[in-house]
Amino acid sequence: MKDSRVFLLFWLVNSAFFYFAPFIFTGFIVSGNVRLTAFLASIISGFLLTVIDAATQPFSASLKIKLQEDWQWTLCFLFVNVLGIWLIARYADLTGVGISNAWMAVLMGAILTLIQWLIEKFLFKKQI
Repeated sequence: MKDSRVFLLFWLVNSAFFYFAPFIFTGFIVSGNVRLTAFLASIISGFLLTVIDAATQPFSASLKIKLQEDWQWTLCFLFVNVLGIWLIARYADLTGVGISNAWMAVLMGAILTLIQWLIEKFLFKKQI
């Protein structure tokens, strides 16, 4: 993410997703714990996932992984989002976001990847 506005927008979207996901997937996702409110847990988790997403392209370039097609990047970000959500939920005592099982990480990662793809396609038109 070369532009700070893109980073901030993705942080906002990721945080909103973490905040509203427990209302949609009741019983499978928890936002907030004894130390963090749901709002603060969503902000922290959204920031962590945005940092992971932002580091994906430089990391793949340093490993000399060449992904030219949009669908290849979409699959890469799907994997990164699922792994990032699982890691965030794995440390739920620090991040404040917990999930019931790994399949919820896959579902959340797929939904979030779709949202991020729509934002990239319709708002930024190849600026990312």
